Amino acid sequence: MALGAVCTELGVPASWIFAFLVSFGAYAILSDRQTTPPTRLMQPAQVVIAMVCVAPLVELDGATVAGYVTPTVLALVVTLAVCAAAAFFLHRSGAASAVSSLLATLAGGASGMTVLAAELKEDVRFVVLTQYLRLSLVVLTLPAFVHLFAGGGDTGSGEDTAGDADSVAWWFPEPRSVLGALVVWGVVWLLVRLTRRVAKLPVPYLLLSMLLTWVAGTVGVPDQWLRPEGLLLVFAYAVIGVQAGGTLTKSALRQFSHSLPLILTAVASMIVGAIVAALLIAHFSDVPLLDAYLATVPGGIYAVLAFAHEAGSEPIVTVVQVMRTLAMLVIGAYLPTIIGWWGKRRRN
Repeated sequence: MALGAVCTELGVPASWIFAFLVSFGAYAILSDRQTTPPTRLMQPAQVVIAMVCVAPLVELDGATVAGYVTPTVLALVVTLAVCAAAAFFLHRSGAASAVSSLLATLAGGASGMTVLAAELKEDVRFVVLTQYLRLSLVVLTLPAFVHLFAGGGDTGSGEDTAGDADSVAWWFPEPRSVLGALVVWGVVWLLVRLTRRVAKLPVPYLLLSMLLTWVAGTVGVPDQWLRPEGLLLVFAYAVIGVQAGGTLTKSALRQFSHSLPLILTAVASMIVGAIVAALLIAHFSDVPLLDAYLATVPGGIYAVLAFAHEAGSEPIVTVVQVMRTLAMLVIGAYLPTIIGWWGKRRRN
């Protein structure tokens, strides 16, 4: 908790996930003992993450979203192609299974992919290592690329807004908003729990929660009620951080040490792919290059939205980033089915 508070003050993106990941990662490495949160904590945390991911979409009108169809499609196509190539590279090299390799490289939210890996019973440690290396490299290189694509202009440091994007006044949030978000969260969690077996969707506490949150926003539920703040948000990030960090034992790091060069190469190729996607979007639409890059950068959504706010381009960045996250989560959830169908087709 102390590390999370310090990281928030310093403007570290995803500070609470980072704090618990580092703390429990250090414990796992020093003790060589894995820590996994119980299901009764993971499921409510997934509902909170789903609400946070979907809430930005509710604010935008249909005309605005329609204007972003072309950039979104281009970003999805290029990102999927790059992720598939990186996953194929990792799988063929023997680093992990096909599903684990794809989950490790899909640029749609490290926390979401970690949850999917656990739900699908894939190699969580490999997915965590690759996803958080990607997140770290993207966030570290983001200021340089923003400066470059802005033509060397001053876009602002983004430090304060990065902290705000992750956790706004977590120690003393607005009581009415917190109460409303708590009620919506409870209703969504209960509805998912009652309908998850009927809907038969993979990772229902993510996908069904996203759908229900979007429906709640469209029927008039206040926007601030769809955005959990305060300790509820800290709790969700803490649980995901524990799950992510608690898997990185000494044995796991030793096991994947030979794969680190391959993983770093795959992550670098994803960043290059984002630059290619940004160039294509800027060429085929009226979107500026900086906005296009912020919309397609593979990871660090909190830092990305902070820089987008500084540059005055938040709407397009929000739409493309959230739509990409949703698309990657859906694709990730159905990966075993997709790969099984593809393998059967090749054999025939």
